[in-house]
Amino acid sequence: MVMSRLLGPATYGALGSLLGLITVVTFAVGALQAAVTQAVAIRVGRTPLANVSLALRRHSLRVLTVAIGAFALTVALSPALEGYLHLGSLVPVILLGLFIAISVLALLPQGVLLGRLSFRVVAAALVSSAVVRLVSGTILVELGFGLDGAVLSSVLSGVVLLAVLVWPLRYQMLRSAGEHVAFRPTSAALAVSALGGWSALVGIDTFLARHYLGGAASGHYAAAATAARIAMFLPSAVALIAFPKLVAEGGIGIEARRVLTHALLAVAILGACAAVVMLAVPHLVIAVLFGSKYQSAAGALRILAPAAAGLGMISVLVYAHLARQSVRSLTGWLGVVLAVVLISTWHSSLEVIAWAMLGVTVFTLLTAAVKVVPGVSNRRLAVDWDPGQSELDLTIVVPYFNAGTQVRATIEQSIAVLEDLGIRFEIIAVSDGSTDGSDEALDGLQQEVFRCVRLPFNEGKGQALRVGLSKGRGAYLGFIDADGDIPVSQMASFISLVNSHHPDVIVGSKRHPMSEVVYPPLRRLYSWGYQQLVRVLFRLRVRDTQTGLKLIRREVLVSALPRMLEKRFAFDLELLVVAHRLGYRRFFEAPITIRERMSSTISVSTVWKMLLDTLAIFYRLRILRYYDNAPFLTAHWLPFESPTPLHGASQLVEID
Repeated sequence: MVMSRLLGPATYGALGSLLGLITVVTFAVGALQAAVTQAVAIRVGRTPLANVSLALRRHSLRVLTVAIGAFALTVALSPALEGYLHLGSLVPVILLGLFIAISVLALLPQGVLLGRLSFRVVAAALVSSAVVRLVSGTILVELGFGLDGAVLSSVLSGVVLLAVLVWPLRYQMLRSAGEHVAFRPTSAALAVSALGGWSALVGIDTFLARHYLGGAASGHYAAAATAARIAMFLPSAVALIAFPKLVAEGGIGIEARRVLTHALLAVAILGACAAVVMLAVPHLVIAVLFGSKYQSAAGALRILAPAAAGLGMISVLVYAHLARQSVRSLTGWLGVVLAVVLISTWHSSLEVIAWAMLGVTVFTLLTAAVKVVPGVSNRRLAVDWDPGQSELDLTIVVPYFNAGTQVRATIEQSIAVLEDLGIRFEIIAVSDGSTDGSDEALDGLQQEVFRCVRLPFNEGKGQALRVGLSKGRGAYLGFIDADGDIPVSQMASFISLVNSHHPDVIVGSKRHPMSEVVYPPLRRLYSWGYQQLVRVLFRLRVRDTQTGLKLIRREVLVSALPRMLEKRFAFDLELLVVAHRLGYRRFFEAPITIRERMSSTISVSTVWKMLLDTLAIFYRLRILRYYDNAPFLTAHWLPFESPTPLHGASQLVEID
């Protein structure tokens, strides 16, 4: 954007076409990064939290060879490129080749760092590179170097990027002894082709516009295309972050499905927000970014903004197919071919080329979505869930994460309350990767009615509940928060409801007229807003889905739990949504008391994640029809007893 003001439309059109070519070639050659990321993610995933020492010398030499070859090829093609793009000099193309070579060298360390989830180092490298590019480009152009200076600034930024990325891996890059990262040539070839196709799709219109429009018109189109790409910058970052997580399960596991769904939702929201702004005030966007000389680009921007949002979603889908090693990751090339045909046929104005690009984007998005959006993994939950006959009246699960000594107090009070009620019960505490010593605080509790399950990593409250409930043996199973905000004595009224009405689910509700709730106004606002959202999206006859005290009939869990995916705070909502979808309607809301808390886990980040999880549940329910799928039917479960009232002697059952 700075260059557009300093160079003027005609020269900026040439620069825009070169930058588009940089993107295409860098992604195509440097897609080796994706293969490295995939291999490192799988390798590190086998030994979580280990400081894996890698031997990268062999790969470094290979990448150096590719970089030299890319530079030589660019120099050889420089006369043809100079003529096709009307540059007037070979120097920009030669500098382009040098930039490509440096970028290829940087992609090996960047791939390793991404595979190890070292996003901070990569972020620091990218920011430093951008600053150098901006400052040096401005200085060089002001000194009179024009297009050559603008391209040279990209070369200097590439040097900085390479230096920052290599520094933390400098010893491993030269090491030949140690753990080698092996990746198949087919994986590298597929990554090169897939990401090369996507990047070619992103830049093909600017490249062709320079050839067919020429002069100032190509500069105006480059400005519109550059502004529109803002709608895909953050979405592309989301895709990059999601890729190693998709790879971890081969792109088809339950966790991969959740990551893909959330990534698509995030990309759609981010892209739509940016596109709406550009559609509403295109002249203002062009004026702010490029100045008054480029106002004729506003019409094309209106068309290209939604196209850019679509390109962001395509990037996520390409990475998803790539994680599965599917040839559908090559979909971008179909779009490139279609774009070349359409733009070569119709290129009379900026708007005509923009409409062609929008049509190409829609076609490519629909094609890429096949076999990845509708498809649902049939893999069952990786938990030891025995839904056979109930041996006890009640199982209570207490999930906790770094709860300190409060978790012991909650469990001791629960044991006392349930013993007084004279029922057969068990309490299962699930540590969600706690690191504060709270696990040790539970030592010495009554082993006859209590056991503790420890998860190695913090995965979320929902995952802790999933594991705990899957190990329960009660006719009714429930859970209560470990923080003590809800007095455990309230379980007595819940059990009374079980004995009198035998409901499917009993939900503690802050909205019940008899509830006594004390909590901050901001949290009350969050809670009320979320309840309204749930009411609109799911039509549940439950006014409060998130209070941390519930009891569920065993039959309901047998049907619902294998279908559920949520690992975080939306677990409660998904449980109710799935149960309701399966035909269970006897949901009882019970009054609760919530004490005033001194601290809260609710934050803006938590609210945002909760919103994404909620939209993901709606997407699975209404769009994918995920919860209706036949593979989850419960015919394979062992028969279980009909739920009975909670009564009888307080017999203590020894638990392994």
